[in-house]
Order: sequence, then C-alpha cells, then structure tokens
Amino acid sequence: MTSNDLRWLAALLLLAWGPVQGAVPAGVRMEPVKAVPVAADLKQGKALYERYCNQCHGNEGKGDGPAADFVYPRPRDFTLALYKVRTTLSGQIPTDHDLFKVISAGLPGTSMPAWKKYISESDRWQLVHYVKTFDSLGIFKDEPAKEQVAVSEAPKVTPELIAKGKEVYRAKKCWQCHGQYGRGDGTSAEGLKDDWRFPIRPVNFTKGWRYRAGDRVEDIFRTFTTGFNGTPMPSFVDAIPSAEDRWALAAFVKSLTRPPKNGQVLKARRIAGEIPGDPYARAWEEAEYLDFPLAGQIILDPRWFKPAHDVITARAIYNDRELAILLEWDDGTYNKGEGGKPADQVALQLPAAKITGDEKPYFVLGDRRHGVDYWRWNAGQGLARFTAAGHDRVTPREAGNVTAQGGYKDGQYRVILRRPLTPSGDNEAAFEPGRFVPVAFHLWDGHQGEEGLKMAISSWYYLLLEPETPLTVYLWPMGLGFVALGGEFWLLRRLRRRRNEEVKP
Repeated sequence: MTSNDLRWLAALLLLAWGPVQGAVPAGVRMEPVKAVPVAADLKQGKALYERYCNQCHGNEGKGDGPAADFVYPRPRDFTLALYKVRTTLSGQIPTDHDLFKVISAGLPGTSMPAWKKYISESDRWQLVHYVKTFDSLGIFKDEPAKEQVAVSEAPKVTPELIAKGKEVYRAKKCWQCHGQYGRGDGTSAEGLKDDWRFPIRPVNFTKGWRYRAGDRVEDIFRTFTTGFNGTPMPSFVDAIPSAEDRWALAAFVKSLTRPPKNGQVLKARRIAGEIPGDPYARAWEEAEYLDFPLAGQIILDPRWFKPAHDVITARAIYNDRELAILLEWDDGTYNKGEGGKPADQVALQLPAAKITGDEKPYFVLGDRRHGVDYWRWNAGQGLARFTAAGHDRVTPREAGNVTAQGGYKDGQYRVILRRPLTPSGDNEAAFEPGRFVPVAFHLWDGHQGEEGLKMAISSWYYLLLEPETPLTVYLWPMGLGFVALGGEFWLLRRLRRRRNEEVKP
C-alpha cells in the first residue's frame, strides 16, 4: 500500500468518524482544552524545524529524513495527523499541549529527545504550530481539538486492586500481545505492524522507563482510555467501559515494572556447597543483581544505531572452587538461528591477563596491547570461546574450563557462565576475593537481524568477589564493648568511693 493509499484510507476513516466525534463514551470524563500561550510565527517555526527536526522527520514531515532508517521506532510521519501520545479520544487529533509536551519531554525508548533541555519554551511552541502545517488532510485547521480526557487522581494502589487488574489483564487477553508477565512475548506479538506497515513490538511492561506516555498509574490509565493511534494498541473504553476496571488494570501493569538498579561493581557473594545450575534456584534469587545499560555499537563498521536491547542484568556467586555469573535479559522472541535469522546471543568479556591500575582493554574486543577472554553463548549452538586483540584479531579457542548453560522461558533468557577461580593457563584472569576484575557485556537479538558487530554493548564495569568476613570483625566490637563497660564500672566505683570519703566527718 502506497502513502497516497494510506492518506485516502485515513480520509475515509475520518469522514466516517466525523458525525460522531462529539460523542463521549460512558465512563469517560472530558474537560476543555487550554488556550495556547504563544501565537504562531510559521517563518520562525520553519527555521527551527529545519535546524532541529528534519534530519529525522524529513523536509516534508513524512518521517523520511536521512536518519530515519537508523532509528527504531521510525520517526513520526506528520502528514496523516496520526499521533500516539494524546489526551484526546481514540482516532482524534492531539491537542497543541499534547504536541508541546512530546517536544518538550521527548519519548522514552525512542530517539526523540527532550528538547526542553536545548530549546526555549517559546521556540517549542513555534515548532508545535509548524508541525501542524504538514497535516495533508487539514484536520488541525478544520476541527481542532476542543476537549481532552480528564484523568482524576489515581485510587490507592492495594494488593486487592492489583489482583483485580490481573484478572482484567487475563480476561481481556492483554497477554496475547504483552505476554503473561508483560515482557512483550505474547502469542500475537509476532508480525505486528503499524499503520505505515512498519514492524512494531508490544511494549515490555517491566521496563517502565520506556513507556512513551509516562509510567505513572495515571499515565497508564489515560493510555488505556485513549489508545495509541496508528498502532495495534486500541482504546479500551469499549472493551473495558468501567473506569474502576481500567484503574485496576493500570495498577496491575504498574506492578509489573521494575526500576533499574545501576552500579559500577557486580559483587559475587560467597556460598557454601555447590553452585546451582538452575537459574531460578534460591541462591540466585538471593544474589545481588545489577542492571548494566547497553547501547548500539556505532564505532566500527557495520555500525548499529538501533539495538533491540538497552539493558542486561547480572548476578554472581562463588564458592571455594569456582565463580558463576548469571545473565538475564528480556526478549519477546526466541531465536535459535532458524528461519533465515541469526540466533540470539550474549557474550561476557574479561581481560586476557591481569590488569594493573586503571588500564583496560578496548571495550570492543580488546586491542593490540591488551587482549580479552571472550565467552559467547548462542541460543542454538551453546558456548564458544575466543581470545581477541581487536575486532579483526579474534582467535577461537577451546572452551576449556569455562562452561555455560541457559534457556528461554516466559519472554526472558537466563544464562549461567562459570569458570574455576584459578586460571588454567595464559590469557585468563585470576578470580581472587577482594580484587576488582573488569567485565563487559555484548548482546544480540537475532529477530532484529543482529549478528557480528551489529550488537548492543556495555562499557567496562567491575566484578568483585566479596571476601569472607573474618571472625575478628565480630570479636573486636564485642571486646571493645566489654572494655567500655569495664571502664564505666571502674569509673562509677571511683566516684562512689570519693563521694563516701567526702561525707565522712
């Protein structure tokens, strides 16, 4: 279907919608739209657009700028007046304040930045006025938004409200797209496309920082009420007419989110006995986890500007013989390298020798002076191990003393990598309690065509095997306590003796 076909289809839909656009669904409260505080100056708006926006959105606002092919999701096409994030009802155009908010705050999880950091408020309003001129159907001019959905204060979120929302989630089959645990791995998730026929993935509800319209309960409730125009995400006003039920659903979805836990040092906890091979074992659940941010590999060709993953989670435990690291990441699709697509993969990168001071290997497969020990797990082929001294000097080696086991369940991978504490030869770092070892991560999503240098990467962080707490740590406070108590007892006896001597005749 061509862009002209889409425009005609949109026009027909708008004609059908026009006679009933004033009708407000039951259970939805509306309020008047606020006035715009800045008058339009289209000449100024055009200059601002050409400076800040056309690289992605294109000179004609079609979302086809020179950078459009390098970002996911693609930039918005302004010509059909279809906008996701709005405070208006499904199918309606956004208010000017909706556009201003998106320009100001950006869209999390996309390449749309928060322009309030760089552009004045007045200039942002001029961008709002100018963006509306790309509307090829004239909707903004003929029928501007006069009302918006009024969202009251959220009810108190209780376990009972969340449980009710969970039942609504199941009954309305939200899991078909978003998965049982909200990780975007539902049975209907594969093959979804937006109104421009571009592939689109259901949102991963566990990543609240990626919610386009905000992750507050109020924001989620509003999204369920308005829907996302131009996407498979509908308004639930008809399917869930009760506002109480939509609040419950919003509370449940909010309960699925987990705020990121960032840090520089992954601490490995010492345990007694064997390290479990089950990634869901209690020892792993009790281990401290950290989330490590990922970005696209854009340094070496082929550069990758639109990585599928933005975070990987790691935990580590060790005993008197070996260290094990558990890597976790959400993935809406399970790819073992079949159907013409590469397999999902993860790699852990360590220095190939002991590092002194702050010097580390180059974070993309090392360098000529400092090589890396590279452990890569493939969903279809299992573990492979390499020594690398740069991206063009990668040498396969035997897995040797490194082992791996992993799998995919409920939209999430969990992979355990382990190695004895003592290195078996050259090109291996020693794991010693109390010593910091640099560590980095690489991640591939085969469904998105990621392989080779087309991957998500992290910078260097540190792995630390926590030393055992010596017994003296507990004995010293006790000893000092006894000394302090004895000193107080001696001081009291001396004071009493002196007082008795003073009162004698």
